[in-house]
Amino acid sequence: MAALRIEAQTVAAHTCAAYLWIMGKYVTLKQLAKQLNLSHTTVSRALRNHPRISEVTKQKVQQLADELGYVQNPNAQMMNQGKSRFIGIIIPDITIFFYAKIIETLQVILADAGYTLLLFNTQESEAEEQKAVQACIARRVEGVLAAISVETKQHSHFESLLKHEIPLVFFDRVLNFLPVPKIIADDYRASYQTTQHLLDKGCRCIAHVTASIHLNNSNNRLYGYMDAIKDHGSTIDEQLIHYYEMNPQSIETFLNKTLKKYPQLDGVTVFNDYVANNVVNVLLKLGKKIPEEVSVFGFSDEPIASYMHPQLSTVQQIAPKMATLATQKLLSILLQEDTLTSEKIVIHQDLILRETTRA
Repeated sequence: MAALRIEAQTVAAHTCAAYLWIMGKYVTLKQLAKQLNLSHTTVSRALRNHPRISEVTKQKVQQLADELGYVQNPNAQMMNQGKSRFIGIIIPDITIFFYAKIIETLQVILADAGYTLLLFNTQESEAEEQKAVQACIARRVEGVLAAISVETKQHSHFESLLKHEIPLVFFDRVLNFLPVPKIIADDYRASYQTTQHLLDKGCRCIAHVTASIHLNNSNNRLYGYMDAIKDHGSTIDEQLIHYYEMNPQSIETFLNKTLKKYPQLDGVTVFNDYVANNVVNVLLKLGKKIPEEVSVFGFSDEPIASYMHPQLSTVQQIAPKMATLATQKLLSILLQEDTLTSEKIVIHQDLILRETTRA
């Protein structure tokens, strides 16, 4: 009879384990404690091989934990100490190769430092960005790395991170007036050099496609273009500047209108490679030879730059370096080796010359 009871208990335990497995629930310390008629503290200590817990109790606890599929939560103790070991990552568009490389690099560095990455893809929406910030606060992240969306005009949601004493480091797309570290590319210098290169190769009527007036990096690329034109002794023609605002259809409209008014157009600099590819396709559709009649320069050396035909001249990809510097800065703040102060770390980029510009 006793043997039957033991067998029945074993079957019941396995049935319970199977039920929990099927339902996909996590078994908790409280559940183990209740089933064993032990205190939560005793079960916790037994699983941690505490010397004050008897070997019999340890064995009993471990056996049930194994049967029910109990998995220890490595963050539980840290949460009790007010630390989550989570870092929030807020990016505007995960489909862009640059940001995918950023995430790839961040994940490796943060994992090595014992942190888990919480990723938020805002899809270029300020509303989604605000939700991401609130989620970071609610989940008690220890720090945030962020690049703003094209829609972002306010900064109060990022200020709320600082009110909760959550360190914030911006990268690539930043809010200049917030007193936090910012890791950026030297977009002005690179854009100046791309425009200067076209001028040196004989281009005299150069258009520029910029992203949005609200983004620091596209603005810096616009200013680089404008200053190179002025330094060459020419005046800025605002009709040769197009604000893309993430609208692909606007490229064909802009180039059609521009070529009618400026049939001598012989160069276009573009704020990123995806849009530069669109520019090249439209120009070819309109019967223009590239680079013989019109040269095109992109930015950031995305994979599309070398896959397209003709291959795109562009600016060096620096995502891994930017991600590394941003993560190192945040970790140094968390370790109290550095303070949360306003500073800019600027990364220089080289030009990569391919087939869309004159040799």
